[in-house]
Amino acid sequence: EPTVFLMDEPLSNLDAKLRVTMRATLKNLQHQLAVTTIYVTHDQIEAMTLADRVVVMNAGEIMQVGTPEDVYNMPANLFVAGFIGSPAMNLMEGEVSNGTFTGKNVSIQGVAAPDGRVICGYRAEDATVAEGGSGEIAAPVYSMELLGDSTMVTMRAGGGLVAVKAPKEFRAEIGAPFAARVPSEICHFFDVGSGERIT
Repeated sequence: EPTVFLMDEPLSNLDAKLRVTMRATLKNLQHQLAVTTIYVTHDQIEAMTLADRVVVMNAGEIMQVGTPEDVYNMPANLFVAGFIGSPAMNLMEGEVSNGTFTGKNVSIQGVAAPDGRVICGYRAEDATVAEGGSGEIAAPVYSMELLGDSTMVTMRAGGGLVAVKAPKEFRAEIGAPFAARVPSEICHFFDVGSGERIT
């Protein structure tokens, strides 16, 4: 009956199926014992599923502390945005002018960030396929991956590769025109210099 448990990557050497089972077992055990547990892991899925409170660290520095929901939905900086989530948050370079974010193959209106160079991020599951071929992102399909429950469509926008989670029945050829709806309300904005969250 210790005051605290310390765990340092306890599942790292297990195969994928056993890791899933052990995650559920540890979660249930921690609930039953009600003992504070500090759990170190590089696996962000373990961190998100097991923790009540997450501390994201980079090179020995704390980047953000919060609930899994806080860290996922409101990343404090570019490191957290690019680290938490599977896939990680899509990040696009561009410029805000008069409430419109523009970058290569992307134009998003109704943006609340101040004018100037910024990095815009969004989660793949928050974006949707644009009906009629008109959306905030318009670019040829770079790749398409069937995930079982969905189809991941990747394209080039804002100086990098970005993805949209489409319905599982969606199909498109590589190189075919594609458009995605990425409304301003699902976007996150970060300062280009510091990487810190703007809004």
